[in-house]
Amino acid sequence: MSIKALREKAGLSQQDLQRKAGLNAISRIWSWEAWDRTPRPNWARDPKRMSIETAKALADVLGVTLDDFYNAL
Repeated sequence: MSIKALREKAGLSQQDLQRKAGLNAISRIWSWEAWDRTPRPNWARDPKRMSIETAKALADVLGVTLDDFYNAL
């Protein structure tokens, strides 16, 4: 699974996720979701390197535990 799959399962747009998680820029969502693309864009970022605070906020919004969130990455 991926952040995109979790987001879509929760019925959220990228904008909804960004706003509800309190993130400053939607580009963070784009870059994490792009990590799974082939070929991987240069601007993609590994979602496993986000802060624990950000991961917790995203997991809460997506309705999953932090463990399930990390296991989905």
